[in-house]
Amino acid sequence: MKGLVFKTRCPLGFFLTLALLVAVAPARAGILEDVQGLSLGFGGYTLGRVLTVQEKEIARKHPVAGAYTGTYKFADKDLVVVADSKSDRILALYREIPDGDRSTLKNMVVLLMDRFGEPTTMAHEKILYWAFTRNGLLDEEAFNLAKKEGRTDRLGIIATVKLNSEMEISPDPVSKEGAETSTPAESGRGKVYFLITSEPLLRRFIDQGDHGLGS
Repeated sequence: MKGLVFKTRCPLGFFLTLALLVAVAPARAGILEDVQGLSLGFGGYTLGRVLTVQEKEIARKHPVAGAYTGTYKFADKDLVVVADSKSDRILALYREIPDGDRSTLKNMVVLLMDRFGEPTTMAHEKILYWAFTRNGLLDEEAFNLAKKEGRTDRLGIIATVKLNSEMEISPDPVSKEGAETSTPAESGRGKVYFLITSEPLLRRFIDQGDHGLGS
């Protein structure tokens, strides 16, 4: 997403197509190690890692309702963690702001780009995706080339970070003098959230059934 500019003090260096959604790598024996090796996380929590004693205590004190069978959810400040009930391994992380404004959206984009780098793809101006293979972040150029050649199913994507906004994720217009200007969109509001997860890891969790992901 080169050239994405927002009116903010923080320096900056989206809807993922259906092709990308089905291009994740199949679950295999080493997927847990591969996902953990990416060190994808937020707020001290890492995808695939086992919760610490202190984190499990936070989970006990701050449960979140509505967990999928075999999992539990809890809140650590404004971050929600989803874990496997058997192994206490982290399956997903998300943060949701039900009624954010343009400033909220900009800050979340900056936060994620500072953490994960340039997004892999963007579409419809409302969703950003960072896609990761076992070797790290898949860049935009590599993804677009694979999409053009019809081989996104061979990219080996094992984890994603998704930012979804009800407001358009678009740069602020720039005047002829180079100064950013405000627009009516600045007053827009809507839900904004990000989600960190691994589809192959979730598939393995489902396949394991009552055994969970193991310790």
